[in-house]
Amino acid sequence: MQDSQANPQRGEVEISLGGRRYVMRPSFAAISEIETRTGQGVIGLARRLAGGDIRVSDVAAIVTAGLRAAGEPAKLETVGEMVLEEGLASLAPSLGAFLGAAISGAAPPPPPPPT
Repeated sequence: MQDSQANPQRGEVEISLGGRRYVMRPSFAAISEIETRTGQGVIGLARRLAGGDIRVSDVAAIVTAGLRAAGEPAKLETVGEMVLEEGLASLAPSLGAFLGAAISGAAPPPPPPPT
């Protein structure tokens, strides 16, 4: 895995793990994988994250799927260890942004400059 830059037009979100920056992409495949692994929809996961009641296994599943969708060869166990090392609290903003992009879609293009 290597440092990457997110493309907000695609709903991509950056996340820092192990001192490196990665990109998570909220693709259909990623969301399907997350829902299958966690047994919950992304809205429910977002609510649990906002309430501070999310399991580390759910976080690892979310991050792994998002990384894979962005082209990273992520493995659940490896990502889970990185999540534990980083700490759930420090990952919450990136997770919230990722789940938000999955719920609402990619960011709209910026407005044209005034003429």
